[in-house]
Amino acid sequence: MRNADMSISTFALGLDITNSNSPLSFETSGGGSWPVWHRYISLNGQPAFEIGNICNTCEFFFERKEGANAKVEIAELASQLALGLTKEDRSSIEALSEMIPLGNYQVHLSKVYPNLIELGSNADYFVSEQQRVWGLDGFWGLPHYPKTPYYRSGDRSLSKHSRLFEFIIPMYPENWLNSDRLEAYLEIIREGKMPTAVSLSVLDVKAPADSLEEECEHWCLAHYLLDGHHKMAAAAKSRCPITMVSFIAVEHGVSSKADVMSLGRNLDFY
Repeated sequence: MRNADMSISTFALGLDITNSNSPLSFETSGGGSWPVWHRYISLNGQPAFEIGNICNTCEFFFERKEGANAKVEIAELASQLALGLTKEDRSSIEALSEMIPLGNYQVHLSKVYPNLIELGSNADYFVSEQQRVWGLDGFWGLPHYPKTPYYRSGDRSLSKHSRLFEFIIPMYPENWLNSDRLEAYLEIIREGKMPTAVSLSVLDVKAPADSLEEECEHWCLAHYLLDGHHKMAAAAKSRCPITMVSFIAVEHGVSSKADVMSLGRNLDFY
């Protein structure tokens, strides 16, 4: 039985992107004595998000940067995405790869049930689940602050020692949305349609070096929203699902290829 708020994959496919004009890129920088420590998604050469570090025993986190200020879209697919893709639309999904950086991906078309999270509330992962395993930051004595509202799309137990969490992180905040477009998507959703959003996604598998907590290994699947900000906000407001094409980067998470491949088995297919 799936968690009522969990994503449901319609399919997953492997995709190697060898030719791309995407304005997006994955970047890294050093920290301390480490030549590679910080990881970023950049937009037009400017850091849009810090997506964590390379340490598999450190906490998962993301943080919005000044470069997160625009969506990424393919105009000729806009009307099709507005009405929603289906599992038969694989050629359209491959066309969407034009907005994705070079690399190897597992691509999922899923239903998502987004819940907008109030930062600092009990629903905030960084206040609740993360603190139970890692505690507060040893220097600041505060929970991590991601500098952006975000959505959660459910979580579920994978084993006695591991749990999967899903996050949907907008490229720009809700107060930048156009009220007329938001109302238009609310009406589309009321009609029973499920428009499709698009994300660039990363899986981090994190666990403290020593912990007595059960489910202390956190599989954190972060979807950085490229297209579909109004759709996602409308879904959250109406408490109805929409669909999302997630390009999960095999090479850029704190996870193995086998971990990423296993997501298809850990999500319920229908």
